[in-house]
Amino acid sequence: MAISYRELRTSDLTSLSDAVDAWRRLPEQFDAVARSFGSGVTKGLRDSDWKGETATEALEKFDLIEKQIKAASDEAHDIHTLLKGAVEAFQDAKDELKRIERHVAEDKYLRITPEGHVYCDTSSAPQEHQGSLNKGYSNVVHDYNRRIEAALKNADEADLALHYALISDTNGDARGFNADSTNTIKEAVRRREQALQDASAMVALARKGGELSVDQVRHMRSVLSKHEGDPLFNEKFATTLGAKGTLQFWVDLSDAHAGARGQELKDLSAFQSQLGTNLANATHSDSRAMQQWKQGVIDSGTMQFQSDPADPLQLPGGAVGFQVMSSLMSDGRYDTAFLDEYGQAILKVDKAPMGEGKYTDEVWQRGVDLVFGKETGRDPLNGFLDSLSHNPEAATQTLATKSDLNHLLESSKYTDRGSSLGHALEAAVTGIANGEPASEVPPHSKTQVEITKNVMQAVAQPGGGADLVVKAGLGESFGRMASAYMPEISLSLAGPGADSALITNSAAPGGLPPTDVTRFLYAVSRDPDGRAAIQYGETIYTASLLEAHVADPSLYDGNTNRAIETVAQNAGIIQGIVGHSTADAQIGDSIGTEKEYNDAIKKQGDFIKTVVATGIGIGAGAIPNVTPLVSATVGGFFSGVSGMAVDRFYEGKQIDGALDESLYRTGQDLNKAKYSAMQQTQWSALDAMTAHGSRLPEGATKDLIRDSLNDGWNQSDTMLEETHARPSA
Repeated sequence: MAISYRELRTSDLTSLSDAVDAWRRLPEQFDAVARSFGSGVTKGLRDSDWKGETATEALEKFDLIEKQIKAASDEAHDIHTLLKGAVEAFQDAKDELKRIERHVAEDKYLRITPEGHVYCDTSSAPQEHQGSLNKGYSNVVHDYNRRIEAALKNADEADLALHYALISDTNGDARGFNADSTNTIKEAVRRREQALQDASAMVALARKGGELSVDQVRHMRSVLSKHEGDPLFNEKFATTLGAKGTLQFWVDLSDAHAGARGQELKDLSAFQSQLGTNLANATHSDSRAMQQWKQGVIDSGTMQFQSDPADPLQLPGGAVGFQVMSSLMSDGRYDTAFLDEYGQAILKVDKAPMGEGKYTDEVWQRGVDLVFGKETGRDPLNGFLDSLSHNPEAATQTLATKSDLNHLLESSKYTDRGSSLGHALEAAVTGIANGEPASEVPPHSKTQVEITKNVMQAVAQPGGGADLVVKAGLGESFGRMASAYMPEISLSLAGPGADSALITNSAAPGGLPPTDVTRFLYAVSRDPDGRAAIQYGETIYTASLLEAHVADPSLYDGNTNRAIETVAQNAGIIQGIVGHSTADAQIGDSIGTEKEYNDAIKKQGDFIKTVVATGIGIGAGAIPNVTPLVSATVGGFFSGVSGMAVDRFYEGKQIDGALDESLYRTGQDLNKAKYSAMQQTQWSALDAMTAHGSRLPEGATKDLIRDSLNDGWNQSDTMLEETHARPSA
């Protein structure tokens, strides 16, 4: 809605002027933060004893953070310039209205309405002169009204341009401000107009549907990519095309290019990803038109779309709306409220057949595959679950409903949606979007712990629960979930009274039942990726705890040796469950090869190292209130003890005194697995003692860890005997 005369005339620009002053000071403040980060954090890491590949990656990330802080200084400068330009534009327009009002007031026959319309009032003049006066004033009145319209137009353009610039990201990475090329109101006006023109042009091309050539598709992709982070462009494109128009466009294009190969297939697949990302960004708009688009998509969920319904020779095909829309949802971050409503609607259809998920696949047998190159488009739950994995808040909301979660878990045994469900589960319980670097590890909420509890309960069920690990392909994601929930898992297995040694910031530290935890770990350890992820998580958590207690003995209400004993015993329990699961699987002849496990160590290590390298690894993220172990990203202490543990695990460092036994790599042998866990725990303790100049006796500490870990290992065997039917029993 355009700015009115009354709004501009009575506007108070004080707050905007204050904002200009505030943003003027920010660049220097950001520069100071960057200097402090460089000298206090980056330099500290360079000077530390932590060396190796993970340390190098961490240093690279810290250098990047420093550059990003400096970039924030540049952005603050550009925001200041934009705000200053807007204030000047508003003030100039307001001053123009004041001048016109003053001139009108000084003229005997001119008047101005409250709405800002100037007219000639000759009622006080002799009647015989009124006609000539009106005629004589016509040009003057026209000029004043033209000037008022121009002032309002300038103010309105400045307002729209400022709004556009502040919510746009010219890099196209995300919603938010990044003003590399928009640092003046004039430039923002130009870019806004260009965005509207480009959106209209892309709608015109999209309406060609199946007539589009691959070259035209490439052109559309380049324009969509250019405006990926532009809310105005994305909304205009989606709403002008319309909900049904968007779905019909994708059916037409997919049908026309079915069977594409080589470069053509790559181009179409890339366009599909780009289109989905732009539509995802569009859903964050709350405009009336966008609300109608989102509701229209949901309402069209069970509607049949064919490439040319009027063609009498058209073969049965096409797809229902859910299949079409979901095929565009694997990329981008869709709006939370939209995903919630869309999810309720699609799950209602997915759950319709009886059989607890066994016949779900039959619901989506009809329809063509609308995903270029992946052959995953017939089941729309794949795309929907992918979208949840990119929006942790929406994932948590959807998977918090136990009946929906159980249905998705059970149906994954009979469909190909296991991988997508796994990624959605990871996002739901960790709060970290799939594929995005973690700048922090958010504390686990009660809802997230409850989802994890329900998953563990499903896996722990006798007679089929373990099928979720291998048959449904969820083992890797379950392992990563366990890795992230190592504090809660540890407290569950340790029992009451261990919370001051096994530290966590979870909102529900005791929320996982020990029997389900034991059976869950046992089952997930049968999958090489799941097993490797669990062991990485335990390694990081143990190393972080040992460092915390060595660095600050006051953390434990007792002596440090007692805390180390509890930590080592916990490591023995968890690694013992993993080791016994592996040994039992060998007896049952149902375990992967040593090579598969070693490949999994590298694969999961590559994933874990990206987390540790941020300086907020799983263990550190669990104990944010421990002064010596505050994340380096906020300027606290960071010595890299957990990173060194990961490096040893990842590289398969040789165990001292046993050169033919590489750490964990020969873990199918039960005794070697125990010695690996023992050696890794001892090394982490010694690393922490060295880093903090601890006076704890080295030999006695190693012996304490040996005894405690042995106790935990033996305890794990007893726990498994009590909770699981085993082939070795």
